[in-house]
Parts: sequence; C-alpha cells; structure tokens
Amino acid sequence: MRKIAFLSLGLLAFCLVGCDNKIPMEENLYPESVYLVGAKDRIMDRNLNIGYAKDTVYASVAISGSLLTKTDVTVKVREYPSGIEDYNAKERVADDIMYRTLADGIYSIPQEDVVVKAGEVFGTCPIYINPSTLHIDSLYMLAFKLEETSHFELAKEDTVLLIRLNLMNDYSGLYYMDGTIALQDAPDDAVVYKSPRTLQAVVDGNTVRMYHQKNEWTKGSTDYRPDYCFNITVNSDNSLKLTSWDKFEIIDGGGQYYPDMEVYDLWYTFRDKEDGLLKETKGFVYKERKNDDEVRKINDWMEEHRK
Repeated sequence: MRKIAFLSLGLLAFCLVGCDNKIPMEENLYPESVYLVGAKDRIMDRNLNIGYAKDTVYASVAISGSLLTKTDVTVKVREYPSGIEDYNAKERVADDIMYRTLADGIYSIPQEDVVVKAGEVFGTCPIYINPSTLHIDSLYMLAFKLEETSHFELAKEDTVLLIRLNLMNDYSGLYYMDGTIALQDAPDDAVVYKSPRTLQAVVDGNTVRMYHQKNEWTKGSTDYRPDYCFNITVNSDNSLKLTSWDKFEIIDGGGQYYPDMEVYDLWYTFRDKEDGLLKETKGFVYKERKNDDEVRKINDWMEEHRK
C-alpha cells in the first residue's frame, strides 16, 4: 500500500508539471520597473577632486526584478533643477546657504540615454565637471529624473535623484591638531592646542584651508568665520607654505608634510584678533586614524619628532 501511495503522488506531481511547464526560479517574482539608483535615499554624496581639470560623477539606472533582463533597455534621463528647489524649500531655512545647480560651461552630460544591457544589472550616465571653478563655501547639487523607457514601467515612487557635490583633494579630510600656542616674546609660556580640524580643499590639488582655534564653521551657514582661517599649501618638496585666508593675519609660517604618515609638522606666527598680540602656534596636524593601534603609532611618531 505504501508503494502504491508513493506512485500515486509521483503521477500527480508529473501531471501538475505537465499542466504548467513554468519553473518558479525562471519567472520574475515581482514586476520589473526602471529606477534611478540612490533615489530611494534621495541624496547621494559624490566627491570632486579640485586638483583635476575634469572629474567625473555618475548617475545610474537599474531594472528591478528577480531576473536579469533578456533585452537592452534604453532609458532617457533628464535634469530636474526643480528637485533642488524643492529640497531647499523643505530642508533649508532662510539663514542657510542654499544648494544650487552648476552653471553652464562647468559641466557636461555627453548622453541623454542610458542603456542597461541585456544580462546586466544597471547602466550609467557620466557627468563631467570642472571642479576648479567651484567655490568652497557654496553648496552644489545636480538633480535627475527619468523621462521615458523602451521597456517596462518607470518607478512610481522615489523618482528624483539628488547628487550632492563635495570638493576634496589628496590633503583634505578630518585631522587633529596637537600643538601649542604662545606669545612670540614668551615661547616657554605656552598653552596646549589640541582640537579636531577639518581641512577643506581650496584653490588647487595641493592647498587646504584650516581654521585656527575657533570651532569650525558649519558648511551651509552664511558666515565662514573669515577672521580665523588660513591656507596650507604642500609644495613639490613637501615643504609647507602658509598664507592668510581673508582676514586672519599670518605674519610668517612654514613646516613639512610627511606623506607616509599624513602629518603636517607646522608653525606660524599671527596677530591675535582678540588682543592684538603676536603669537606663535606650532605642532602637528595629523589625519584621523582608523583604530587604536594606528593612534598609538602616530602618538609615538609625534613624541619622537617633537622639538
């Protein structure tokens, strides 16, 4: 009787397969639609190296579905500047610097159509940008929206992609100041100067802007604290040139950059805005470390090189 039961079940399964030859894994488990990668999160951050004559960022188009497409899908992507205006209206307040799109001539989009090739997951649209024309204290975005597609439907939700552009170079990023400040006439009577410092890429691929002592300006507000920031340029021999940015008065300065350690060993004399006295800052500005072992290494290195 047990053998007869198994035989009956086998015949039933055979009949069911015969009635429908579709195998579940060969069928899409949900409808295909065309969407912009990152639109769900709304904003994608992309870095632009200010040292490049031309840098490239990408907008990507993908097809949803559990299976790869069997045919090429051509998608038309268009810029959508009102998406930036909508973002400013919802997320910014009157005292903030507003995001803006790039001016004509600063960037180019060589193709309107993005092709997702058969058997591939997504297709890309390159955007070529000249970063050196952008101002470090302005805020820039690009906005895109899908217009039409040769196959399937366009996504009905999360349809706008905002690309936020951030200027950088090989010397920018989060650093830490480890040094001292003293009156120029009394160098032995120094106070400790330890603080995180964000070095912002400015001018070219070798120059960053650093804030002196004051809490750093929050990008997007209207006052970048011109009385408290200066430029550091790394020369071809890794020596340093320090110059004033706007109203911060540097009298003299210099030092050395150590690329293997990502450390600035610097000094500068300046006129203090608060009391008008000449003072000198000296010490190390080292890049953020990833773990405790790296922190110990840089601390040992600074102790060995401290004058």
